[in-house]
Amino acid sequence: MNDASSQRDDAAAQPWRFIVGHGSYADFSISVSPAVERAVADGVAPPTVYLNIFDGDSITIGVNEDPEQVLDLDFCRANGIVARRRVNGGGAIYAGKGSAFLCLYLPSELPGVPATATEAFPSILAHVAQSLNDVFDLQAAYRPLNDVEIDGRKLIATSLKIEDGVMTFRILLNIKAINTAIAARAMPMAPEKVKDKKHKDLGSRYTFLEQELSREITHQELVAWVDACMRRAFGGARLQAGQLSAHEDALAQQAALQLTAQTWFVEKSEASRYGPLMRDGDRIGRGRRKAPAGLIWLSLLVRDGVIVRAIVNGDWHPRPTRSVDWLEAGFAGLPAEREACGAHIDAFLARTDVEFAGVDASHLLDALDFALADLASEVSA
Repeated sequence: MNDASSQRDDAAAQPWRFIVGHGSYADFSISVSPAVERAVADGVAPPTVYLNIFDGDSITIGVNEDPEQVLDLDFCRANGIVARRRVNGGGAIYAGKGSAFLCLYLPSELPGVPATATEAFPSILAHVAQSLNDVFDLQAAYRPLNDVEIDGRKLIATSLKIEDGVMTFRILLNIKAINTAIAARAMPMAPEKVKDKKHKDLGSRYTFLEQELSREITHQELVAWVDACMRRAFGGARLQAGQLSAHEDALAQQAALQLTAQTWFVEKSEASRYGPLMRDGDRIGRGRRKAPAGLIWLSLLVRDGVIVRAIVNGDWHPRPTRSVDWLEAGFAGLPAEREACGAHIDAFLARTDVEFAGVDASHLLDALDFALADLASEVSA
């Protein structure tokens, strides 16, 4: 056995750290979660499984989302709803007090850790669903691309990030009831989001564990579910109780300072991206398209028939996250025409260092066509 193989086997044999914490979904997502992810990537923290039980209601939006598009910000402010933009993909999620996050921060080199989103979602979420059935005697099932449902009602939402040699898989289990009327007002749902869903509104699409079981859930049951998930998904992985290090606490504080800044929150908005560049006569075309992985929002800032800048937003899970920046940058300087823009999209998705699981060229091209049609209608008007 060579030294590299020996080191991998030693790493696999080490217990994984298991932490139980309490914080709101938003606070955890912009402090502890990126801190643990960074520490594991830097090799200063062991593989980590974190169960965080939320101590309040809050919202996060995905790293590639514009809060002006996916939230009613006036309603959120008027009702004291905390909303943050996280560093992970996926869409806007409202998480309530008493529900929980199962977060996996696992080096990609470990045996059984998927290398791509295409592998990770079905393999891990199928085990997560089966573990719910094992522990709670439910009929939960994995629904592509990244949900776990019971008869079409969403029980689990997820986000996935595979970067810097670490798989960060965040699994949000609805345990307690939320005020779905408040959540629906805070997060208005685009009609494209639900056209392929059995249930069309948040109130009917949302479910939670205590409703399905007609009883309260104990802490011991949650831990048993975590154990079942790890056993099914990763076989011999052993969990050992642990806590955050002083270094991770410092990283969490640094992340919170950055990720609570208003400039970060609105960084993918048209006001932030286009505002400093706008001149008289510039036009903006907008289009959106639902792909299996999520909703794509594409807009183009056009001057004299040439694209000055593009924004591609959405709630899917690009790998790596920064690849969306590469896609956007490639539009700059192109004529605002389908042939040139379509060639860029095709070339981008052909890159071996990019994965848009559940999104293909046709989805981006449809969003592009809508944006170009929007520009044309603006001229004709």
